[in-house]
Order: sequence, then structure tokens, then C-alpha cells
Amino acid sequence: LRDAEHVLADLDGEIYLKSESGLEVSPPADVNADGVVNILDLVIVANAFGETDPDVNGDGAVNVLDLVVVANAFNN
Repeated sequence: LRDAEHVLADLDGEIYLKSESGLEVSPPADVNADGVVNILDLVIVANAFGETDPDVNGDGAVNVLDLVVVANAFNN
């Protein structure tokens, strides 16, 4: 994310970054960076439960809060 030019929060508190290269940066809940938040992202986070990565909400641990963030972002 070193290339990030802008950090903008929308009304829902979601953060979007625009890189200097013009490429879109995936939202944190898109763990596998395929452009959509879906069950695959939820499975990745669930399998990492108790680890430190992918820590979707940035609290230092993969836990139920990360699962909630991913589930709430489905199809966004």
C-alpha cells in the first residue's frame, strides 16, 4: 500500500485507496483479492482463526470479529 495516494472513508466507514498506478486496491475483507467478498474469503479467515494473518479488522488476531467483517461485506 505504499503507492496509495488517497484514503477516503464512505458513510459506512469503509476505506478505499487509490494507488498511483491507477489499479484498484481490494477491500480488507477480500482476503484472496479476487475482486469480490464471498464464502471463499470467509473460509480463508475461518481456517486462520487464532493466527495473526489475515487480520481483516486490524486488531492483531484473526477472531470472530474478522469473520463478522467478512460476512457483512459479502457481495460488496
